[in-house]
Amino acid sequence: MTVQCDLTISFASAGNSLAFLGGGWAQSEDDFTWGIGAESHLVFPRLGAADEFVLTLDVVPFVHAPELPGQRLIVSVNDTVVGSTDISRPTLLGYRIPASLARRSDKMVVTLQHPDAARPRDFSDIADDRPLAFALFEAKLYRVTDSILPRQTRLPTGLMLGSTQERGFGARGHVDLTEWATTRTGLAIPQIALKFESLGENCEFGLFQRRCDAEPLGLLRFSSTFMRNLIRGIDNGFAGLGEIDDIEPRLEGAPRKEYMIHEKKFGLVYHTFVYEGQRSIWLMREQESARLKFLRRKFLEDLELTDKIFIYKFGSGVSEEEILPLHMALNRHGEATLLWVVPAERDRPAGTVEVVMPGLLKGYIDRFAPDDNAHDFSFEGWLRVCANACVMARLQRLPAEPVDPNPGAGQEDDPSRETEAQGAK
Repeated sequence: MTVQCDLTISFASAGNSLAFLGGGWAQSEDDFTWGIGAESHLVFPRLGAADEFVLTLDVVPFVHAPELPGQRLIVSVNDTVVGSTDISRPTLLGYRIPASLARRSDKMVVTLQHPDAARPRDFSDIADDRPLAFALFEAKLYRVTDSILPRQTRLPTGLMLGSTQERGFGARGHVDLTEWATTRTGLAIPQIALKFESLGENCEFGLFQRRCDAEPLGLLRFSSTFMRNLIRGIDNGFAGLGEIDDIEPRLEGAPRKEYMIHEKKFGLVYHTFVYEGQRSIWLMREQESARLKFLRRKFLEDLELTDKIFIYKFGSGVSEEEILPLHMALNRHGEATLLWVVPAERDRPAGTVEVVMPGLLKGYIDRFAPDDNAHDFSFEGWLRVCANACVMARLQRLPAEPVDPNPGAGQEDDPSRETEAQGAK
């Protein structure tokens, strides 16, 4: 998949938004513009050719707890709804727009409906009677084309690999989990783990890799940061990461205190596995500065090579609208594959991997580790997701008719289907 950002709109007072604004907007402020009333409109000129488009919006909802905990946002393109999101926090959102819809007329009109707009004066002493909905900071329009496979051979959206019971595994047999994974992928367990690079949220996946006897160097392997900061960092190549003045080592935890690094520019927080008394705070700062600069270079090289699967999970779950801006940011550097991991669902059991769009896979796991104990993760769950993702990512890159390795979640596995999937390696 090839991604190109055709247009960036800044809604700051010194930005370029006036050329695209319809009705439903307040006067621009220093960094953003409020959408007001029941709906706001953006007008785009006729777009070029593409397989589809993705519109991303950097928004902060007007909320006031407990009376107004969130805002609803309904996005329409040329009078056709393309997405609906409930938002309670600052976030980046992405909406897929079919090319046929975007190019239907000479102009593309985007309508942002926000039925929960409210006046600040109704909740406080602030004398502001504007019905505020969202502060919009930036919008980006991406043109998406699939440059890897011809249209007739692409893996279809919704294709799933994995079912309730894998052949010869679990209740139907006694095949060891590691044997199943190596048979499934043709890779040893450490090799499977090394196929992936974590994009953070926390250190759970990094600890899974350690359990697999894999210790890759990764910028975000043991890190956490907000999604908006992560996307901003990927967009600008983490420019300026590793400056000594931005690195603050703090001794945290009990009974043995560990140096945790709090990085200011991109909000990274991560483990060092260095404990009180082992190093001075000044030495920690210098070493982490050099380490971050090295890992930044390595991360950007890995993005351009496109042979790794980048993985993102969030304990409380994120929506497709929130994951799309991350997928777009990764693919601006190269044709990256992103695996987005969420809790299992009734019709998508643990271990299932699903195609969302070219280069974007969705994996389902039985459980995540508790927030207070990242070591208590599901090794079986992660291994099954990773093994199936390796197979699916390989199928996505084959210049041949795609194989349906598991038609219909929940059906009994047929040995011939598994042989097909393995033969496509």
